[in-house]
Amino acid sequence: METAEIDASLIRSAIAGDARAFAGLCETCRHRFWRIVCSVAGASEAEDLAQEAVVRAWCARRTYRADAPFDAWLCRIAVNAAHDYRRSAWRRRVILWQPSPREADHAAEPLDDTVARRDLQRRVRQAVMDLPARQRAPIWLHFIEGYSLAEVARLDGVSETTVRSRVQAGRRRLKAALTDVWLEGVEAGLRMEPEARGCEA
Repeated sequence: METAEIDASLIRSAIAGDARAFAGLCETCRHRFWRIVCSVAGASEAEDLAQEAVVRAWCARRTYRADAPFDAWLCRIAVNAAHDYRRSAWRRRVILWQPSPREADHAAEPLDDTVARRDLQRRVRQAVMDLPARQRAPIWLHFIEGYSLAEVARLDGVSETTVRSRVQAGRRRLKAALTDVWLEGVEAGLRMEPEARGCEA
């Protein structure tokens, strides 16, 4: 579901404190939430992390800007929650990327290619999680979730030029962190599991 398709009255009710309306909005983005939390957490902890992201969103609901995509706003909060998890003492072991349902599309590829693809995906997405907040959210939302730079700019209440500058700065940091694989296509790693625009029902 694209943000434009979300009933504006439902968003207003959620922001006003209607918990049922808010839960319904979060449900439309469950696949995006799951992809984000699984980039840093194993299956046993992903559900708790997803719930933490939803609680944070609920507490911060009045900070939502009505001219920005609501699902992008939710995803940014989930990205920041995932970053905090990755940097906290709660994360006690190395967590590999959990495959999404769309990875079935790659079922016919050679095993070595599958391993290499997942390893690149894991490394790139965890490197994104280690970026400073102003670079982390724009890069995740633009490259992985597919939002335009203009949509990300509206979300942050800044100019598109500012967002573009943050993305470029983030890409430079990624290049420094992933020097050994940068020429193999790090942006391909960011987009490795392309999703349809918006949330699936």
